Amino acid sequence: MKSLNITVRINSGFALLLWIACFFALLWMSQHHPSIENEFPVAMTGLSAAFGGYLLKRHGNNKVDLEAEKLGLRNGEKGDPLT
Repeated sequence: MKSLNITVRINSGFALLLWIACFFALLWMSQHHPSIENEFPVAMTGLSAAFGGYLLKRHGNNKVDLEAEKLGLRNGEKGDPLT
């Protein structure tokens, strides 16, 4: 059995562009569909929370990378410093 691995890497700039595109898509949909207009605040809260969570996770990963470099655990490799 063969497996397919797909890796998607998103940097913070692309994540911001994706948030902006989703924001305008939600605005357009709420303008043309009354049922979506009622859910707009919930959708925007979820979208903003997802973007904020991504930025917090990225900040945490950067702190781990910095500490690993300080301790010399990396040896020039990317990934989990403890494996």
